[in-house]
Amino acid sequence: MAAATSNALDAGYYAATCPDAEAIVSNAMSRLHYNDPTLAPALIRLLFHDCFVRGCDASVLISPTPRYSSERAAIPNHTLRGFPAVDAVKRALEAACPGAVSCADALALMARDAVSLLGGARYGVALGRRDGTQSNPWEVDLPAPFARLDDVLAYFAARGFSAEEAVVLLGGGHTVGGAHCGSFRYRLTQPDGTMDEQVRCEMLDACGAADLPLDTDPATFLDPDTPFAVDNNYYAQLMVNRTLLQVDQEAATHHATAHHVAYYAASNDAFLQRFAEAMEKLSNVGVLEGDAGEVRKVCSRYNT
Repeated sequence: MAAATSNALDAGYYAATCPDAEAIVSNAMSRLHYNDPTLAPALIRLLFHDCFVRGCDASVLISPTPRYSSERAAIPNHTLRGFPAVDAVKRALEAACPGAVSCADALALMARDAVSLLGGARYGVALGRRDGTQSNPWEVDLPAPFARLDDVLAYFAARGFSAEEAVVLLGGGHTVGGAHCGSFRYRLTQPDGTMDEQVRCEMLDACGAADLPLDTDPATFLDPDTPFAVDNNYYAQLMVNRTLLQVDQEAATHHATAHHVAYYAASNDAFLQRFAEAMEKLSNVGVLEGDAGEVRKVCSRYNT
């Protein structure tokens, strides 16, 4: 479990070894986003899945092999996307500065640029993360989409995040996120009055009542109004029971989170600023520094 955040990273870490690192990443991200607007949300999710398991050490990027498994083989990571984009950015960094920039730093910068490209506030990313040399599927303990909010808040708290920060990260990730119907189908077939009836009927038509394998299960945007914009619209939907995931809907009425949901539903500017701060904090969780770990040449495999 990764909980500690780092104070030893430095915005000027690559000033001597790769001074154009941030520009290289930003230029590549602009091209990638232009070609595929679904990539930016995927990269935000990829950072979350990396940092909350073993810390922000790029362990989620390791490809499993016939001999060794990796985090990517764990069920919560089966729907992750963005790996080819990370590889492309890493190749650009290696071409300019061989062996200098870690994959963990590349992913942190890509996620920051993803937030910005989607309309979010741009935040600073201190650098100097090292890449991990372990990636184990059994360590992936991310909350399930149908988890109860109390359990999710405890999960975030164990990693140093307050209830407010949890609400901000969940809302920010889900306002540009998507979900397979299997994540919320039980709410369609066993209604409990916490989902708007029009939304329930529309999604029941789209999803069907029968469970399906993941590779054939339909998926949908969690915020269909502005699916490619980091904004506070998701909180407004929470306030009127128009959300799909149970954990998010609980946040609108839970004693520890309801006031945060109402506040961010009323102020987009406040949400954008707080989401940027929470993402910056997320990108500093449990990092490896100094001589720990390595700087991978290829993000999907260890150097040795």
